[in-house]
Amino acid sequence: MKVIPAARIAASTFGLMILFALFVLSEPLYVDGDWLGRSTWLAANAIPWMTGGWLALASIFTWMMLLVTLIHRYLPAHRVVTMLQSGLMIISALLLIGGVIVWMNLLPRAEDGALAAFVDGLALTFLGAGLFMGGVVTAWIAYDLARLNFLSWWSVAPGIAAGLAALPAPFLLPNRIVVMTAVILFLVWTILFAVRRSVPSAFPEMSAGWR
Repeated sequence: MKVIPAARIAASTFGLMILFALFVLSEPLYVDGDWLGRSTWLAANAIPWMTGGWLALASIFTWMMLLVTLIHRYLPAHRVVTMLQSGLMIISALLLIGGVIVWMNLLPRAEDGALAAFVDGLALTFLGAGLFMGGVVTAWIAYDLARLNFLSWWSVAPGIAAGLAALPAPFLLPNRIVVMTAVILFLVWTILFAVRRSVPSAFPEMSAGWR
């Protein structure tokens, strides 16, 4: 997988997920809302709820795919830092997947508001931790790409901003603004790559790149 195709897939997936979350799943994702209204929606819309979950899982995969592609193209694999970045990415993805799966499968089965609050709390704990670690590794990789002169600072700025925006997630969830900000910034970063016809060489001395 090359950088530009990976970015186009990620941009498409994240764009679809954002639209689906805003226009289809706004009611069930409103954790502070009335449980009766949420439960009624979930009972009548099982397929859209599960579809949203699978879109979230696909987005996690495409986020990893783009970062792995950037690492593979530019960052030396033998570095301890690169190994740490890869490990942190995997841990983050597992936490995010765990949160999505808990919400997908357990929330529709909650019989009352107390159980729903427990499920919400469990899912948001996983998601908050995953977003924090994912934010760290996204910003870290983007910073490394510019620091090592593989990409220019302006081309990685949305990635750094997306990572930093995700850091407060464990402390601010269920506030959706923090998540949407981080996701939209990452979408901007994917689009920045997706619209390119080529990306800089892995050997800066052979290419001017995005300078």
